[in-house]
Amino acid sequence: MFWGKSRNIIVALEVGSTKVAAAVGEIRPDGTLALLGIGESTSGQVRKCEIVDFEVAQGCVRDALAEAELKTDVVIAEVYLAISGAHVRSSNTRVTTLINNDGDEITHEHVQELHDMAASQPLPTDHAIVHHLLQHYVLDDGSTTDNPIGLASKQLTAHFHQVYGLATRLQTTIRCVKELSIDVKNYALSSYATAQAVLTRNQKQFGAVVINLGGGISDYIAYQKGAVVHTGVLGVGGDHLTNDIVSGLKIPYAKAELLKKNEGSVILDPEEGDDRITLPGAYNFEERKLYRASLNTIMQARQAEIFEIILEDLQQAPFWADFAGTIYLTGGASQVKGLVELATQIFPCPVELAHQSPFDGDQNYGRRPDLSTILGLLQYARQAELELPSRRGLARVGQSLRKALASMRLI
Repeated sequence: MFWGKSRNIIVALEVGSTKVAAAVGEIRPDGTLALLGIGESTSGQVRKCEIVDFEVAQGCVRDALAEAELKTDVVIAEVYLAISGAHVRSSNTRVTTLINNDGDEITHEHVQELHDMAASQPLPTDHAIVHHLLQHYVLDDGSTTDNPIGLASKQLTAHFHQVYGLATRLQTTIRCVKELSIDVKNYALSSYATAQAVLTRNQKQFGAVVINLGGGISDYIAYQKGAVVHTGVLGVGGDHLTNDIVSGLKIPYAKAELLKKNEGSVILDPEEGDDRITLPGAYNFEERKLYRASLNTIMQARQAEIFEIILEDLQQAPFWADFAGTIYLTGGASQVKGLVELATQIFPCPVELAHQSPFDGDQNYGRRPDLSTILGLLQYARQAELELPSRRGLARVGQSLRKALASMRLI
């Protein structure tokens, strides 16, 4: 690769609403992942994970990449990119092919045909595919399998979870990187990447919903029997709690953000009814005393609304009626006090804070929930790199990327 054949280096990049992060990792000879370092910069002119000022956002990307290079002594020339935004949509689909050879034996060609059919499914106007994630295969007797090759069946059906977004939004984010002479080797839905960092195989099998609470958005992904069955992106996040505090308490944004992080909670405690918080004065701000209950009431109302909207969406999905798993919370906005308690009151299932999978490298990064997506994207990139020699022509994410980029005239 560009940094020398002796090292298998991978780079993940996330352009978020509050920060841009670039993580550099190395795939060891035994296949394990070592985190070499992460570069970060404050995100500018990115709202709800969508770029609204190209030059400013590109400068933030450049700064994060430069810091990552400085920390790791790696010259970055290609990245895996996280994709999100309120424009992202998803749906479940299935495709079927007939088996007409001797013995009705399913071959690699039949599987390839189904993947190609899924990749060519019609999308809404002006949208491009991000993923078509395999859920399972179904044989003619109705039984399911993850690997049908070599089995006998008159027909084979494949179920997929498709994720797609507005081509122009995808194009802008990709071009923001490519114009820095950095290739986008592949991309992944942010929530899908996050799940790779915080869910084990058993958790995916038993059933899990990961909710990533960011600054500008709250995205989520659901697993059932090991497969992705639902994804969603809500254009509301931690920044909205801060804005509500600004409006409700009539204080500057910076003070509202600190107040939220240091003093706020999304749970109301009756014993704190008369408790007050002192906001120190500044050259343009007089000292003020605020009721803690007022702050927490504002925060609880918005956070409860976020959870209720997500729950309503989950309840409309077919998988939810049989869901018996756990909801896992992560992301930068998941650090607010009382979050799990509030979520437990709203969701009719167990709720926990997510924990990131172990990795070699600086363990301080693993204790930061705001880095779940970028660290998960590294895991995603690792798996994609390890699969490259043995793909055997199957339509994996790389082909989806090339088709999407071609449709946007970026290759």
